Amino acid sequence: MTSAIGLVLLILLGAIVLFASGRVRVDLVALLTLLALLLTDLVSVDEAFAGFSNPAVITVLAIYIVSDGLTRTGVADYVAQYLFRIAGRNELGLIAVLMLAVGAMSAFTNNIGATAVLMPAALSVGKRTGIAPSKLLIPLAFGSLLGGTTTLVGTPPNLLASAALEEAGFAPFSLLEYTPIGLLIFATGLVYMLLAGRHLLPSRNADEDDEHWVQRFQLAGMLHELLVVPDSALLGRTFADSMLASHFQVEILGALR
Repeated sequence: MTSAIGLVLLILLGAIVLFASGRVRVDLVALLTLLALLLTDLVSVDEAFAGFSNPAVITVLAIYIVSDGLTRTGVADYVAQYLFRIAGRNELGLIAVLMLAVGAMSAFTNNIGATAVLMPAALSVGKRTGIAPSKLLIPLAFGSLLGGTTTLVGTPPNLLASAALEEAGFAPFSLLEYTPIGLLIFATGLVYMLLAGRHLLPSRNADEDDEHWVQRFQLAGMLHELLVVPDSALLGRTFADSMLASHFQVEILGALR
C-alpha cells in the first residue's frame, strides 16, 4: 500500500469518526474532508471543486428549494391533513396513507424535506388518536426512503449514478427509468409494513420519552412551565426579542398557545 492510499484511508477514517460522533455538523465534516485532501495534495484544486459544478449537485440543491417552498406556502401541510382525514383513526390506514403520501412526495422532492413536511401532522394525528408516535414515524421514514427510489430526482444516489454514466460517455438515465424497479421496491416495503412490520414497531409515547430524558440528563426540578398573563409585556414578541434567555440564564424549550 502506497503512502497516498494510506493517507486517503486515514482521512476517510477521521471523517467516519466525526460523522458517527455527531459533534460536528455533517456539512462541515464534508468540507473538512475536502480541505484535508486538498492540503495533502491528494487532489488538485480543479478536482476539489469540480463537484460543485456537477449537474447532480445543482439538481439536489434545486430539490431542496422546491421542498422548502412547499413547506413555507403550506401546500404540503394542507395535503397531509386532507390525507389523514381520509385515513381516520385506524392505525393500519394511517400507516398506509403516511407511506403513500411521503413516498409520492419524496419521488419528486428531497427525502428529508418530504419527511419534515409530514412529521408534524403525523405527531398531531398520533396524539389525537392515541397511537404511539413511534408507530407512525418509522413507517414515515421508510416510506420516504423507498419513495425516493422511484424516480431519477427522488434521491441523490440516483442522480449521481446518472451523472457518472453521462461522464463515461453513455446516455444518462431518464426521469422515470428507475420507476418500474422503484415501484416494486416501494410496494414490497408497503405490504411488508402493513402485514408484518407494524407489529415489530416500538410503542413509545411522549410521556415515557420525556421521563427518559429527564432522568438521563438529571433535569428533575429544573423544568418549569410559566403562564404569560394577558397584560404581559411579552405578548407579541419573539423569544429573541424578549431577551429572557440572556437575562435569566434559561433555555426556552417551546411555547404552548
